Amino acid sequence: MAATDTLSPGETRRDLIRLARRFVLMLGGEVLQSVFHFGINIALVHALAPREYGLFAIVFLIGGIALTFVRAVAGMPASIVMPQASGPRAVAAYAVTFGSGATLLSLALAVLTALILAIPLGLAVACAGGGFVGLWCLRSYLRNMLFARRRAGIGGISDLAFTLTGTLLLAALLLGASGPHLLAGSLAVLAAGHGVGILVALGALREPVRLSLRGHALRRYRGMWRGLAWSLAGVATSNIQAQGQTLLVALLAGPAAYAPIAACLVLFSPLRLSASVVVNLTQPEMAASLANGDSARLRHLMRISTGLLLSGCLAYGIFLAAALPLIESHLFAGRFAGEPLGLIAFLLWATVTTTMLYVGPKTLMETSRAFRTLASVALVSAAVGIGLVGLLLWLSTPAWSLLGVLASELVVLVYCRRTLMRSAPSSTDPRDVPARPALAT
Repeated sequence: MAATDTLSPGETRRDLIRLARRFVLMLGGEVLQSVFHFGINIALVHALAPREYGLFAIVFLIGGIALTFVRAVAGMPASIVMPQASGPRAVAAYAVTFGSGATLLSLALAVLTALILAIPLGLAVACAGGGFVGLWCLRSYLRNMLFARRRAGIGGISDLAFTLTGTLLLAALLLGASGPHLLAGSLAVLAAGHGVGILVALGALREPVRLSLRGHALRRYRGMWRGLAWSLAGVATSNIQAQGQTLLVALLAGPAAYAPIAACLVLFSPLRLSASVVVNLTQPEMAASLANGDSARLRHLMRISTGLLLSGCLAYGIFLAAALPLIESHLFAGRFAGEPLGLIAFLLWATVTTTMLYVGPKTLMETSRAFRTLASVALVSAAVGIGLVGLLLWLSTPAWSLLGVLASELVVLVYCRRTLMRSAPSSTDPRDVPARPALAT
């Protein structure tokens, strides 16, 4: 299809309807997960001491960081390459390649997490935490792959299985466990839920599970090695930028001081998961539009994604401001009396809103494979954020240190917006673009 400058009203309407249907389907699965994550965090705020809850939140944070590496190695390449594949055979071949990479990396991250947790927290927590991180990573890749193949319905079934399994097991855990066993049990509940979700997704897909890191699969990865190397560098620096400052607060101030921040972070999980939906929805569409040279549709996708996320942030911020006193007294049961929850919630809302404003531009830059550029800006923003967080922790309280996290996100927002204003939507630094991998037959 030739490049176009505008979309006709009919094309725009059809595009909106199709994207809206997929968005609702994908959002439903994310909402299910969000409700369960919210529920387990609120239940553990009541059931665990602040220190133990802070430890649970730190393990959850480790899992979130691990997800980004699996996405860089397998999930994002699948979202970019599969929509551009020439036929079902090519799609199946890429599924073997990326699935094998995701499985191997998820296993490695599970073992690494268990080793990190073993000495300070004991064998039970280490095994449960490692299993949770590894299975969460693997299920996250499966969802990316299903969205890239336009099989979002199966992803929704997997989300439902995860939520139902986790809810039932959590209820049984809270009835039967207490004290030191509750932390390990809660992580085991999450691991089991993700495991069931994986099995349900694979069963619904009705395709043989094939894993291989030999021959054709290795050649495909070698064909993308430069882009993947920069992608991994970008993910590492982005994690330092997006999560490192919060983790720094947890490490320097301690689990108990981090607990109110972690509890307030849970309140914003619906917005973060909505952003995940938008990325999973638009990245395959952007990849197809880039392949077709359709710049009008790229701009159209950018406007839709940014508008949806900004509207959601504004509405959610108003709701949260009105409901925060009830949340503090009922959901948190007064556990954080004396903590500036209003300040924490406002700074986190401002940070999340800033993040939502650059989701669209950053996704387009990822799809264009501008990994070198993204790694550079993440490094700069991480340096700004960590420096400010450390300074504010020294001068003030953990709540005010969140200003450093906000400043870091503002750096990324300004850079991504400036980059898109200065270049065409489909422009890319040639050094960032790996040769498109040939599909060996």
